[in-house]
Amino acid sequence: MDKIFFLFFLSFSFVFSQISTNEAEELKRINRSNDLLIADLLEGEKIEEGEKIEPTELETITLNPLGSSEETSFFGYGYFLKEINFFDNVPTPSNYKLGPGDEIVLSIWGQHTAQKRFILNNNGSFFYENLGYISLLNKTLDQAKIIIENEFSKIYETINDSSNPTQVMLELGNLKSINIFVSGETKSPGINLIHPFSDIFVALNQVGIKNSGSLRNVELIRDGKLIAKFDFYEFFINGKNNFSNVRLIDGDVVHIPVVKNRIEVQGEVVRPQFYEILSNDSLTELINYAGGLSSLASNKAVLNNISPQNKRLSDDNSKYGRIINISSSNQEIQFNNGASINFLPIADNRRDVEIFGRVTLPGSYPAFTLSSTNENKQILKENSLRDILDLAGGFDDPLFRKTIVDDIIILRLSEDSFYSKKIIVNYSDAENFLLKVGDKIFVYEYTNYENSFFYSINGEINMPGTYPLIDGLTLSEAISEAGGVTDIGSINRILVYKSLTRIDAKGNATKSTEPVGNISLDFKIDDQNVITILPKTNVIRVSGNVYKPGLIANSGKSISMSNAIELAGGYKPYSLKKRVYVIRANGEVEKANFLRGKAKRVFSGDSIFVPVDSNPDDFEITSFISELASTLANIAAILILVDNNNN
Repeated sequence: MDKIFFLFFLSFSFVFSQISTNEAEELKRINRSNDLLIADLLEGEKIEEGEKIEPTELETITLNPLGSSEETSFFGYGYFLKEINFFDNVPTPSNYKLGPGDEIVLSIWGQHTAQKRFILNNNGSFFYENLGYISLLNKTLDQAKIIIENEFSKIYETINDSSNPTQVMLELGNLKSINIFVSGETKSPGINLIHPFSDIFVALNQVGIKNSGSLRNVELIRDGKLIAKFDFYEFFINGKNNFSNVRLIDGDVVHIPVVKNRIEVQGEVVRPQFYEILSNDSLTELINYAGGLSSLASNKAVLNNISPQNKRLSDDNSKYGRIINISSSNQEIQFNNGASINFLPIADNRRDVEIFGRVTLPGSYPAFTLSSTNENKQILKENSLRDILDLAGGFDDPLFRKTIVDDIIILRLSEDSFYSKKIIVNYSDAENFLLKVGDKIFVYEYTNYENSFFYSINGEINMPGTYPLIDGLTLSEAISEAGGVTDIGSINRILVYKSLTRIDAKGNATKSTEPVGNISLDFKIDDQNVITILPKTNVIRVSGNVYKPGLIANSGKSISMSNAIELAGGYKPYSLKKRVYVIRANGEVEKANFLRGKAKRVFSGDSIFVPVDSNPDDFEITSFISELASTLANIAAILILVDNNNN
């Protein structure tokens, strides 16, 4: 017996030493692999520290876009965002007057030949040999040529000789820039140098205009006197150039005043933008500024106006609205600064009505239906209030009808006022009350009705609908009340939803629907519950740590959970078999029993989930004891056989 005990102890020690040896060998192998990896890295290409990279100085490039969205949302300002550089090849205007700094090119041919360049001095004169100073100040080229010919005739006899004349030609060389002063809403206020051929449009391109600057009242002041006002909308809209005939001269003042009246045009126009308007502009002119109406525009527009500061009684009534009939030609419309006008599309020229409140299907409904009284021509007939109430549902249900207030409120748009008109119609008169487009219908709940608690049932049920709630009603009783499930309905696949009302910190109430889990046929039905009977299914879902997760076919009878998992390929390594759970078709969750889990029955529509161990390398005492017991049993059997052989 001592020999047997000694052999048993020796075998037991060998097992533990073998486990420790195997673990040590594995650690050594891992360490050797790490050493080799480090050595390979050290023997590879060395990573040297690179030279310090100095930042390169980049050339700054200035772009001149056509304008940001903010700039181009104001009509007309995009015309003054272009760079103009084309004066070198432009012919000299006939009315251009010479002045200090201008270069003239004087050419003579005939009896005498010469070509010389002169720059006019501060007095507008140039010096010519044998003649002295010749003044051309404020003279045009034609006038200057006559003066020069008269002066040259003093030293050249053939200047006026018709038989053998000496020809004289006067041209402009390099031109002087002129100084103008720009004030008001400009991007470059003060003195500016511009090309002498510039008109006021070119000058404004050079100096720029702020969005707050007027484009319809630009002033040109010369010698302290207002000589011209320019409305550039004539050019923008109709292409009429009323500014090129006024040439700027040295010392002119260009003043850009602030916009006094600007209105925003929205909706169905070609150019929905902000427009500057004058006091006498009409609706037709405003539409013309915006490029006209689009093809989708209706005959209606909404004007949101603002009272001027000096006409306000209080800030409360400073804003007011008005519906405008575009086709009306005799209406007087006052557009105030800051107003907006929205040209409605055909779709918004409302062809429907809306219903809210205690109805089955709230929403939008057509205000007209096609009449069948005329076979050759389709005629639109106005719907009555009763027609819309029937479409919205609820009034044909006697029980549901008891919860509705008889007086129905209609809000109707008014062309005479910004506010809608309130109309109260009793349900008994609904058949005779004709609706108009844009009407809003409000149906209110009768809150004092003695039984205002309901539940609804739908899906695979013989009599779906809304039912009054009886105290203590169970799910099974609710199904029986609705005629039972259909032939394809499943008593095991039932969903129940609960309607909840939440109130936030601001006191606003919001409604939401949430599913109810772990229901059974004994579940007590509550107010606003929604019961859905799902159709039968012939599959069971297996997911999680199995080899073939997915759906498996089922003939309709129940099978064991273990059989279902085997049909899904069986457990993968590290599965937590004692934590498998089943989600029933009705949402109920059942955990597998430790001893009877494998025999748990599952049905069509159920789902099985096999979890996986997230730390499979962790030491588990249960697994260790189980494997150790098995090893010891094998060793004991061997020792018994050896002992029997020795005896």
